[in-house]
Amino acid sequence: MIELDRRHMLEGLAALIGLSALPADALAAAAKKPPLLDAPTTALLAAVSDTFIPRTDTPGAVQVKVPATVDALLRDWANPAHRAAHLAALKAIDTAARAKTGKPFALLTPAARKTFLTGYDLENFSNPDYYKLKDLLVTAYYMSEPGATVELRYEHVPGAWEPSIPLTKDTRAWAGHNVG
Repeated sequence: MIELDRRHMLEGLAALIGLSALPADALAAAAKKPPLLDAPTTALLAAVSDTFIPRTDTPGAVQVKVPATVDALLRDWANPAHRAAHLAALKAIDTAARAKTGKPFALLTPAARKTFLTGYDLENFSNPDYYKLKDLLVTAYYMSEPGATVELRYEHVPGAWEPSIPLTKDTRAWAGHNVG
């Protein structure tokens, strides 16, 4: 994750000001663009996202449309080098799954995907392309409204500072902390 500092805050503020200056037609046109990813790649992205953040008592990555968000980011935001790196990292997961299990990652059962990805994660976490893909998926999840308000606790205007809050198994992290 990027540390929150003045430079990143100003960049984000400039992007928001620029976005607010766009006419509504421009935003609607961007929403109507066709997806970048083909059906098999979208299925792979959904399977990987669902394995990282499955549905539990809170919505999972697929329910909050992480695959569609990542597709739009790769199509509209990522430069060709970043797009290629993210897609290569995604393809590497599928290639490794095929080599180890004989099946594409998307066709594995959820339990088999979790088992495979746990080992794959340990072996490849130092790979910058894999790490960036994983970071993108997790960030897309927590930037969604359900990720920030259901999975995490959110208070628009927080109350008084409490120096010691008891932690229980039901305690949730706060949305907005170290987001950037």
